[in-house]
Amino acid sequence: MFIKISKTTFIASIALLFLSSCSVYKVAHDFTPPKSKSGLVCLTKCQSQLKQCNISCNQQYKQCGVKAGQTAKTRLPGLLAAYPRQLEAWFNAREEYRRELDWYEFRLDMAEARRDRYIDRCEKAGKKRRACFNSYSGHSFSHTRPHFNLPRPVKPTLASETNLIRKETCTTDCACNSSYRSCYTSCGGVVKSKKVCVRNCAK
Repeated sequence: MFIKISKTTFIASIALLFLSSCSVYKVAHDFTPPKSKSGLVCLTKCQSQLKQCNISCNQQYKQCGVKAGQTAKTRLPGLLAAYPRQLEAWFNAREEYRRELDWYEFRLDMAEARRDRYIDRCEKAGKKRRACFNSYSGHSFSHTRPHFNLPRPVKPTLASETNLIRKETCTTDCACNSSYRSCYTSCGGVVKSKKVCVRNCAK
């Protein structure tokens, strides 16, 4: 038995399948507190530890940021001294690319001109245009077009270098939440993990 599916339904199904395949999920947690009074008292200790952990983590991050600024200030003179050489090297590489591109386009124009002359002679000899193209295919231009993907160097500043060092060395992940969940279960509570869709969710 075959079920007839309309074109609109089919397209909608494909779109839904595509969106669901690109859905973004995060892990969430459900907390069920303990039933005993002693367990509930225990949870207050967990909450206090969580608060203190977050405060300590924020302080560490700020201290790390201050250290990153000091390190950046020390490095900045050397980075500024190297920047002109890096910029010159980039300009030289770009000029080399432009020369290679000009040479490539010149050879491409010459190759296309040779092809056109060949096709013209071939057609005048009584052959069909498609046959002429097929016979010339082995002589077609096959060189690779040059590319230039080198990003231009950016002049370093104290702020940019500080941000870079901060990203490399500082973190706000102090495992406070995972420690809280462990404390929660140790007090007799139940923690269940689940995946929750946060973007491109199927309705």
